[in-house]
Amino acid sequence: MATSINPEKFLPKLLVLVSQAKAVAGTEGERFENLKKQLDDVITDGLLTKVKLLDQILSRQFTSLERRLGKIIVGAETTNSTVEAINQALDSMDKDVQKIKQWMHLRELMPSPEPTPEPQVKWVPVVQLDLAKEMSKKWSQLGLQGRFDDSSTMANMRRTYENLENLQLKLCLLSFSIFPEGAVIKKRPLIYWWIGEGFIRSTQQKTAEEVGEEIFQNLVMRKGLNIQPHLKASTSSRAVSVNNCTIHPWIRRMLISLAGEAKLFHFDSSWSRMPSYDSSNCRHACLVADNLIPQGNNGPKVDNLLTLFNVSVQYLDMKKEWLNKLKKVKVLQLGRWQSSASYHIEVEDETTLKGLGTQKHLIYLSLRGISRVSQLYPSILNLVSLQILDLRACHNLETLPSDISSLKNLTHLDLSECYLLEGMPKGIEKLSSLQVLKGFLIGQKSACRLGDLSKLKKLKRLSIHMGNVLEAVDQKEEFKKLKDISSLRCLKVSWGVVSPLLKEKIKKEPLEFSFPPNLEKLDLQGIPMERVPQWLNPRQLKNLKKLYIRGGELVSLDHTETDEWMVETLRLKYLKLEIDLPRLKKLFPHLQRKSSVDHEIEEGRYDGDIVL
Repeated sequence: MATSINPEKFLPKLLVLVSQAKAVAGTEGERFENLKKQLDDVITDGLLTKVKLLDQILSRQFTSLERRLGKIIVGAETTNSTVEAINQALDSMDKDVQKIKQWMHLRELMPSPEPTPEPQVKWVPVVQLDLAKEMSKKWSQLGLQGRFDDSSTMANMRRTYENLENLQLKLCLLSFSIFPEGAVIKKRPLIYWWIGEGFIRSTQQKTAEEVGEEIFQNLVMRKGLNIQPHLKASTSSRAVSVNNCTIHPWIRRMLISLAGEAKLFHFDSSWSRMPSYDSSNCRHACLVADNLIPQGNNGPKVDNLLTLFNVSVQYLDMKKEWLNKLKKVKVLQLGRWQSSASYHIEVEDETTLKGLGTQKHLIYLSLRGISRVSQLYPSILNLVSLQILDLRACHNLETLPSDISSLKNLTHLDLSECYLLEGMPKGIEKLSSLQVLKGFLIGQKSACRLGDLSKLKKLKRLSIHMGNVLEAVDQKEEFKKLKDISSLRCLKVSWGVVSPLLKEKIKKEPLEFSFPPNLEKLDLQGIPMERVPQWLNPRQLKNLKKLYIRGGELVSLDHTETDEWMVETLRLKYLKLEIDLPRLKKLFPHLQRKSSVDHEIEEGRYDGDIVL
């Protein structure tokens, strides 16, 4: 019999064998009927649909039942088995069935192999944490962990891991082990973590982030790892780019085992499903709800920590003195790693962040989505090795240090969705290594102007927000200087709320953009003009491959140019365009199937969803 079976198909076969054995034995009919009833219970209790992941472990019991029934059938037909022998076989089969039922009921405590949709994945509540502990305890009592570790399924998974081309891929894969069951894992925090740890580095041809993109795609799409990518319904199967994924429960269990062996993370023996911290043999720690790291004098040493990752703690209650001890840390992921705003984190005392400054080796710092952070203290300017600073969605953030030019190693700065900021600090234009700048605010109180960014020769991605559109209109000449950022490939421009009076002013004094020649992606949000502005034309954007327009007043895409757009991906959302589908295709003749419009064009209006 094969080492892996399908219980749903195999169990009916056993029922047939029981009936045959009963007929052949000619005795102990009641015992056979009882055995048949127990197997019937397994089907009627609906456990078969939940047990498929356990088929490797259960194979021995199913095989044993098949073998014993076969012996009765063959033995009775040839040598007239004794009643005593049949009773002994039935006793053994009863035990086999009891083990099968016990393990199947255990499956009810186990996670579903199906990915959980992101909006339903919340912070792990105490009830679920207790369930995880209970399940871990049951696994230990029944000896299932050892059986699973020794199973052929685990052996195949390990072979896939061992056959990865290099140590870089293996370390990146093991980092998936810390995330909760069913969690949707976003690629961006992962890549930033890998950069901070030094798992990935830039090459002569590619930035470290581009290397990370390739590795993430490699792992998610690789056969045998069973990492489940999350794709939008409208995504074409060609040239798919995956932004997030879910780890299959058994792959996660294997990664936990391997990460523990490699001493990358410590997983508590009494609670092996979530990471813990052991200062004696591990330099990576996680902040996990209901299993916090003690910070007092009796707590574990943290001076040698390389990574501190907030997995599921919502209320950060860290002492400044404790943060000061993290002198060798390279990665501080304190903010959320999920993109949804429903994942709420807040700091108990924002003065805790004054402890950020002693970490001279810190490369990646994330405070993303943390509430009650109103200012970033000047001590952060002492983080001389910092490359990635993620402050996205710190909605209470009002004040940044006046001059950040000392953070000369910064490659990524994300200030998007920090709506209380009134301006940009001085010194951004001196960050010569900057590759990504998000949330650049146009305002009178900005010490750094848009034109100053032309000094950043490595800047590839830029997002601009005009919170006060009137101030943007007053600085309209600055937008012409965008063309001087020659390295720029991706640009996003978003407008704030525009009053009717301001709309009239914009009509009389339109903004004039001049784009860099090699721009490949343009994302416009909340555009306040009804007609296509002069600057949005194919002649000025000859190399543009992606055009996204979301929200705003735009009702037409017609332009006066005779040139045709070279755009391959067009995404239009929340618009009331007065255009028919043939005209749209004529304007954009090079669109690929993955381009999408959020409204169906019918009689000149958009009413539903279509994919071009």
